[in-house]
Amino acid sequence: MKLKRYKENPILSKNPQNAWEAGSVLNPSVLYDNGIYRMVYRATNDIRYDKKGRYISSIGYAESKDGITFKRFPEPIIIPDQAYEKRFGCEDPRVTKIEDTYVLYYTAVGGKRSGEGVRVALATSKDFKTWKKHGIVGPQFTYSKAGCLFPEKINGKYTMLYTWQADSPLSSIMLAQFDSWQEVTKPPKGFLADNIDHYQENVVFQPPARTYRGAEVGAVPIKTKDGWLFIYCNSNVSDHPEWTIKAALMDMHDPRKILAETESPILQPETEEERTGVVKNVTFPEGAVIVGDELYVYYGSGDQGCCLATCKIDELMKYLTSRIK
Repeated sequence: MKLKRYKENPILSKNPQNAWEAGSVLNPSVLYDNGIYRMVYRATNDIRYDKKGRYISSIGYAESKDGITFKRFPEPIIIPDQAYEKRFGCEDPRVTKIEDTYVLYYTAVGGKRSGEGVRVALATSKDFKTWKKHGIVGPQFTYSKAGCLFPEKINGKYTMLYTWQADSPLSSIMLAQFDSWQEVTKPPKGFLADNIDHYQENVVFQPPARTYRGAEVGAVPIKTKDGWLFIYCNSNVSDHPEWTIKAALMDMHDPRKILAETESPILQPETEEERTGVVKNVTFPEGAVIVGDELYVYYGSGDQGCCLATCKIDELMKYLTSRIK
């Protein structure tokens, strides 16, 4: 089971006319919302980071009517203007809509002390124009990134995925649930630390033995009749850095239960841009939308462009359901 790359990739490239996205654009998350495909993406002002003020990330916005041709907006919707973002900015957004609120998780790279440098932050909006930042909503004193919220409550609870100890052999995809919206936007003190302390109860994907890097959250899960379809960055068991894409089927009522997953990656670095980009060997998924009878997967290519790959949704679901034990 493999995805097919869109022949005109990338669908969004850096824009030298805008200083904030003149370095690169990457890692797009896409939400289909009342006839509009809303893309949020990471953008950098430079690809060098040898001096202060370079390789600073902001979050850009683009719209499309077909999910392929996107019109970008001239200004970013999220900029690094808080202390917890000041080092390298606001990275890797994941957007969804729950009830009447747009929810945008992103990775804030800020603090100088160990454990405070890379953390999950949150912004929300009612109109996709004015965004309210809620600060750090992931673990406070440990390396974490790549948060996203399921698009509906599960068993009456708001449900979040995040990656703990990302970019390391310990990297794990974790699940946390909240009783109220207030807890989503301001988790109780110690709540996420307790979530990690009860690792075996809350882990979704834990790293295999002898891995270079564990799994990382990819796109916001999609609800299907067979369970939650989850497109994610799987564990890397090779001897060098590489980011590949797999699909998994999560239990509808308990997403910690993985019903099935693709045996091998459905996309991996093969093109020149993917293998020799700003970062080498990267196909990183952050968006997934069902368009008619196809699944559109949006991914970052070598940390330098926003790309698209597709497959027939029925073929993927048939494959996954055939692997349920």
